[in-house]
Amino acid sequence: MSDTLTLSVAADSGAVSQYLGLPFTGFFSMNGVVYGCAPDGLYRLGGDDDAGESIVAIIEGPRIDVGTDMVKRVRGGSIQGANIDGLSLFARCDGGDWMPGTPLGQGQFVFGRDCMGTDAQWRVESDGSDFEFTSVSLDLLNLGRRRRRV
Repeated sequence: MSDTLTLSVAADSGAVSQYLGLPFTGFFSMNGVVYGCAPDGLYRLGGDDDAGESIVAIIEGPRIDVGTDMVKRVRGGSIQGANIDGLSLFARCDGGDWMPGTPLGQGQFVFGRDCMGTDAQWRVESDGSDFEFTSVSLDLLNLGRRRRRV
């Protein structure tokens, strides 16, 4: 596997996906089938698995500061949608390490006290099962103090 970063943009919606470790140098579509070009040949892309393995999705949201440079703590979060039982929610602050949320059921998660910073970001990971989510939210507590500038 290579360490190539591949970006895919859906022209109709503008949605962007990125893939790591694919050996492809280019892609093309013919008769509704997408192919990947690699140094050792062409590969037909598509299907419900990756060479027999479940496809694990990882979706990351934007870093947000909710319009203030005050320090915030991620208290909890939620995922809404269909078939979301196989999803995990992670959060991080100020670009730090991803912290897993503890699932409470029905798409609700709680986080410990360690995820604090001036901005926050969410990440959803699947267990390989089919899902469809319509929203992801983080519950942020504004701690009301500015981070010291040094």
